[in-house]
Amino acid sequence: MVAEILERHGLRLTRTLGQHFLVDGNVLRRLLEAAALTPEDTALEIGPGIGTLTEELCGRARRVVAVEMDSRLLAVLDETLGPRPNLELVEGDAMRVDLAGLFSPGEKVKVVSNLPYNVATPLILRLLRELPQVESMVVTVQRELADRYLAEPGNPAYGGVSVKMRLLAEVQRLARVPPTVFMPPPRVDSAVVVFTRREIAPSEPEVETFFRFLNASFAKRRKMLVNSLSGGRTPYCPRLQVEDALRTCGFAPAARAEELTCRELLAVFRVLSSG
Repeated sequence: MVAEILERHGLRLTRTLGQHFLVDGNVLRRLLEAAALTPEDTALEIGPGIGTLTEELCGRARRVVAVEMDSRLLAVLDETLGPRPNLELVEGDAMRVDLAGLFSPGEKVKVVSNLPYNVATPLILRLLRELPQVESMVVTVQRELADRYLAEPGNPAYGGVSVKMRLLAEVQRLARVPPTVFMPPPRVDSAVVVFTRREIAPSEPEVETFFRFLNASFAKRRKMLVNSLSGGRTPYCPRLQVEDALRTCGFAPAARAEELTCRELLAVFRVLSSG
C-alpha cells in the first residue's frame, strides 16, 4: 500500500531525511497502546509520512498536530487523511518550527512518532527542554541511540547523552524492532522508547549550564574529570576547583565522568556553580 501511494505521486523516499515509514501493524499498536491517549489529550507527531499513524492518532486524541518537513508528502497526506477537524498539518523542520507557538500553556501533549533517524536525539532533547506541555513521548529510534539513552555508568554506551536524557525524563525501552517493519528498511535495528517527563527537573537556565558541563566532562571519555574540565584551550574551570568539588561530593580525584551517575554529576556541577 505504501509503495503504491508513493508511486502514484511519483515519490522516492530520501535517506538523507531519515525517512523510513513504519508499515507493521503490530509495532503501530504497541506505539498506540504505550501512548495511552485519551479524548482530552493532544498528540504531536513528527514526520507523519503518508499518515498511517496519524490516522490512528486522530481517532484517539482531541487534537493532533503533525509536523512534516518534506513538502512533497503534503499532497499524499491530503489523499490518505482527507479533511479531519482535529488534525493540524504543519509544514516545516521540527528542529526549527516554533513548537511552543503551536500549543496553549495548559495543553496536555503526548508525542507519538516514528522519528526521522537523522535528528532523533536533538529533537527529543528540544521537545523536553522547550515544550513543557509534553508529558510523555513514545517514539521509534535506532537501537544504537536507544542503547545510549538507557546506558548506565560503566557501560560503553554511557555518555553525555545518557545523562541529559536521564536528567529530564524517565526512559524505558518498550520493544526492539527489526528493519523489516519499515519501508525502506534501514540498515540497523530500531527500538520503541518511552520517555516520561520528570515532575521535578532543573530550571532551563540550569539545564543549559549543566549541559555545557556535561559536554566538557565527556569530551574525552577516558580522561579523569579534573583533566576534562580544566584542560584544553577553553577550560571549563580551574583544576583545583574541580578537585575541591569532587572532594566535597565524596569522590576520588581520579574519578571519570563515565563512572558517575546523573545525580552524582549534577552534585559536582552544583558545587562548582556555587563556588
